Amino acid sequence: MPEEIRLLAKMLKDDPDYFKVLNHLKIANLDYAKNISKYTKIDINKVSKILEELKEIGLIEEVHSKTVKRVKARLKKQFQVRMHHTYYKLTLLGKQVYKYLRDNN
Repeated sequence: MPEEIRLLAKMLKDDPDYFKVLNHLKIANLDYAKNISKYTKIDINKVSKILEELKEIGLIEEVHSKTVKRVKARLKKQFQVRMHHTYYKLTLLGKQVYKYLRDNN
């Protein structure tokens, strides 16, 4: 498992925007592309591309629910909101890769 984490981290290390997106999801717990773009100051199209790539390699996953509470989405202002966007969150592997990147930079 640690070898897989190192390989994935090496793939993502070239572009710091990948780490920014992972870092945002670590802080927010779950969020959608437009909000990630707003907080990280990365273009929305690039954020969408990054999210798709991270999803393909298994570092993030889509959250399927009708509503989300602030307890789960830490950056939400309302106590509970309806999900009108595709929300993403880190998988266990994503958390491990994030931690590896954070500790080895």
